[in-house]
Amino acid sequence: MFAIKLSFFSMLLLYISTVDLKAQEFFKPEITCNEAFKFDSTLFFREIQPDLPDIADSIRNADLFGPYFDQFPQIKSDIISALSYYPELAHLHLRFSYKPIRQTMNSRPSPINVFKKKANRRYTIIVNNNTGKHKGLPFEELSFNIKVGWLGHELAHTCEYETMNTGQTLLFSLKYICSKKYVRKVERYTDFLTIKHGLAFPLYDGVDYLLESKDIDEKYRERSIFNSLSLDEIKCLWSKINIENADSTPGGSAKVNR
Repeated sequence: MFAIKLSFFSMLLLYISTVDLKAQEFFKPEITCNEAFKFDSTLFFREIQPDLPDIADSIRNADLFGPYFDQFPQIKSDIISALSYYPELAHLHLRFSYKPIRQTMNSRPSPINVFKKKANRRYTIIVNNNTGKHKGLPFEELSFNIKVGWLGHELAHTCEYETMNTGQTLLFSLKYICSKKYVRKVERYTDFLTIKHGLAFPLYDGVDYLLESKDIDEKYRERSIFNSLSLDEIKCLWSKINIENADSTPGGSAKVNR
């Protein structure tokens, strides 16, 4: 039996080692930004507002029902607001779960995606209920701005999964489990993607909370900060993205934020 398992594992490694990794090239460099840009604080430091007009359309493929939403009904509108920044995910089947995990929340593809066509893939965002060994942050108690920023980060992960085939997803999972350096690159790139979707200040607000809160476990704080863009990097990338957008827009102006 052990030989069979070893043979299967070897075949799996051989398969994923031959996978085309073009969909994961964005994880190769580590995202950084230390350039000097003209920074418009009046545009950057704007808290987002609940975005509820298109509720029916936004949740048509999302499972926003169950004990978690019965206990914290406000979370439903937080999720809908975050989803509104990711129109490319409107067709996806999203499920939200509430159980013990290592982080405050995480996003993951469903195992059944192996047997599904791309159009029928399913994804889950899990929120830590803080009843297990690992305690995250009290997500339900955070400000609306921070909640949408962190939800936006998890949705950015989903955008990344959407670029991968089955083999690439398996390799991604293996590297994410085995390499802290890879985790840092993935998480910082995902922060960058969150900024590109218009959630720079909510992301900044969340990092600032991690730095300033007195109620956060120190190991959790250190791990989270190590894997996140810094406050200066978030502002720098936001400025850079908006300058690039302005340069590519007729008339030299661009939509900075929603």
